[in-house]
This record gives sequence, structure tokens and C-alpha cells, in this order.
Amino acid sequence: MPDVRPSRRGLLTGLSALALAPALAACGDDAASGGTSRPSGAPGAAPSERGAFPVTLEHKYGSTTLEKAPARVVCVGLTEQDALLALGLVPVAVTKWFGDAPGYIFPWAVDLLGDAPLPEVLDDTNGVQVEKVAALRPDLIIGQYSGLTKKDYELLSAIAPTVAQPGEYADYGAPWDEMAMNVAAAVGQPARMQALVDDVKQQIADQAAAHPEFAGMTAAVVTGYEGLWVYGPEDPRSRMLVDLGFSFPTELFGSEMEEFGESLSTERVSDLDKIGVAVWLDYESDPAARKVFEQTSTEREGRWFDIAEEDGSYYVAHSFVTPLSIPYVLERYVPQLAAAADGDPSTVPPEAAA
Repeated sequence: MPDVRPSRRGLLTGLSALALAPALAACGDDAASGGTSRPSGAPGAAPSERGAFPVTLEHKYGSTTLEKAPARVVCVGLTEQDALLALGLVPVAVTKWFGDAPGYIFPWAVDLLGDAPLPEVLDDTNGVQVEKVAALRPDLIIGQYSGLTKKDYELLSAIAPTVAQPGEYADYGAPWDEMAMNVAAAVGQPARMQALVDDVKQQIADQAAAHPEFAGMTAAVVTGYEGLWVYGPEDPRSRMLVDLGFSFPTELFGSEMEEFGESLSTERVSDLDKIGVAVWLDYESDPAARKVFEQTSTEREGRWFDIAEEDGSYYVAHSFVTPLSIPYVLERYVPQLAAAADGDPSTVPPEAAA
């Protein structure tokens, strides 16, 4: 079963106050068209944009300058393959997270693979596989949705230019649009990505406008772990709820909450009475937490639903939060949220397995 509880990385099986554009400076002339491996006939495969290089990207451990478009990109973060595929590029390697799909390319992105070879899959369970990365001969290593340490960054930078996670947020806590734009800048296609980001943001805004009942309600994503883990305000899943019109339930924690999330005792599962909608991940995983939750008004009034491994690719997509996965999620997620938000226990949230 996929690990969706702490360690922090496990809890990620885990969008966004709409954020500022990524911190980067671009100047210079055209660079050669580049990608990783380009799918033959891949939809929308495009050369680097005029003036895209050289480019300097700021990140947690400083800045990285790229002089030309990379030809071989390794993803040491958990979701960057989606942004690359959206630009018509296929990474030579991705990093395993959870779920199961060939090359860790999931249904919302697989059509963009074309007939290109699948990426190699890295496993960072015991740390970044530095030697394996080096053997892939990358000319760009990128880890936006990641928890790269300073040591990781230094080792990887000795292999190839490395762009670590943004430093302004908790690890794994940067807004989806900022991460996507950083990936796009690194491969020389910021304008193309901006158009995609703008389209996806509009889809989110349209859903929020279609559901004014979300405004003024609080909502949180939770999972059973040593009681109850509540994903914090910088977690991408929490950011998504805010984008859809909900408010984050700070009353659960007061002012001391960590940005990534916080664990409450089993007894405090009853505090979910205080929020409007509870989105559970793997509801069946912790019988003790479930037993307490069953006594809450949130449970009795049907203001909750569960997203679990049995929901297949939707379960994975809900945590990926990328320009490709978000539209895939919205058509399933929003009807579930609407059914939970109406407070009528006879309204059963629709199944969203895919």
C-alpha cells in the first residue's frame, strides 16, 4: 500500500494561494532547441523560446545558471515529469513516489509520452541515488517538489546544474504554478508554460465561481497517523482547497501550527467538528481515529469523504497537483466536495475512482 503518512515525504501523498511568478532572470539570445528525449510526434513539442537563455533560477541553496537548453533532464523531485511532458519533453529519469504506472507517467500525462522511451525510475527511499543519477549523464537535475538537503544539492551539482526546491516555502510546500514555471524556465519555455498555467488557474476559478457555497466554509485534508494528521496551509492539497474557495481551519491549531502539517492526538479527532468539510486520505487505515470521528457532527452530517488507494489514479492525482493532474482531479474532486459541503447526510459523494 502506498505510504501516505509521515515521514514528511510519506505524508506528501500530497494546492495553492495563487503565487508570484518564480524568481528568475532571463537574458541573451536564442539557444538551440533542446529537451530531454523528445517524443516523436509528441503533441506540441517546441523549441526554446527566443531570449530564454541564459537563465538564472533562485532556489533554497542559492542560484543556478543555465547557458543553453538541457538535453537530458533528471527529476529528483516527485512530480516534475508532468511539467516537462506538458512542454513536449520526456525526462531521462523520474523519482518514484507512490502509485504504480510505467515510468511513473500517469493517465493524465501518458498521451504526451508519444512513442518515446519511458523514463528510468529512481528510488530515493534511502536517499538520492547519486551514482545512478551520474550514470544517466544529465545536463539538468531538477527537484522542485522535493526535500533535497544541502548535501544532496552539493553532490548533484558536481554532476550537472541542479535546481533545488524554492527556498521561500516549507519543503514540498511551494505553489504548483511556481514550481511549473521554474521547470519551464529551466528548459527554455516559460511563455508556453505561462499559457498553460493561466488556463488551469481559470479552470480552478470557474469551479470556485460555480460553487459559491464553498466560500466561508473551512476544509482540511486529513489522514490517520498517530491520531490525526492534518495537512498544513503550505501543503499543495490544502492550497487547492483554498483556491476552490474554502478557508484553512487554523482554529484546529492556533498560531503554533507547522506549515507542512501537524499531528493531533486520537482524542482530538473530535476537533473535526470545528470544520466544514473533512477530506480523508485512507479513512480505513486507523481504526481508533475512525471510531472517534464517527462521533462527530462532521461525520453524521456527511460533511466528509475518503480518497483511498482503491480510487486508483485519482488517488495519485489528488496529491500530484500539477498543471496536467489538476484538470483530471477537478472533474472528480469538485462533485465530491459539493456533496460534502451541503451538510445533507443523504447526499452521497460520488465515487471518483479512475
